[in-house]
Amino acid sequence: MTHPLLAIDNLSIAFRQQGETQTVVHNLSLEVAVGETLALVGESGSGKSISALSVLRLLPTPPASYPSGDIRFHGQSLLHADESTLRGVRGNRIAMIFQEPMVSLNPLHTLEKQLYEVLSLHRGMRKEAARGEILD
Repeated sequence: MTHPLLAIDNLSIAFRQQGETQTVVHNLSLEVAVGETLALVGESGSGKSISALSVLRLLPTPPASYPSGDIRFHGQSLLHADESTLRGVRGNRIAMIFQEPMVSLNPLHTLEKQLYEVLSLHRGMRKEAARGEILD
């Protein structure tokens, strides 16, 4: 049986604030197979960014929590993975381009240069090898 590349199964995401817990994403489920592309589309405040950040557990816990569900990458739970495992996945196996101006791509630098920084940091690639990967 082949596992999907990424599977989110009945994931709920909540935040604790001022003594109350508020669930902000309810029972999200999706699968992405190898070679597929997924776009999260919705209105502002619908949970797209919170859901994407949860895939790599980039939300601080607390105040964030995951009352139900799981996130699996190649069949391995990311929701229950230790920090060492997550470091091996973040940026190397799964990466995000954020919309926030302070963490997005810099228009003063080429896309190639910015992607090279990621490949050299997370994969230890030298410039020519990274360039080949970027242009592929």
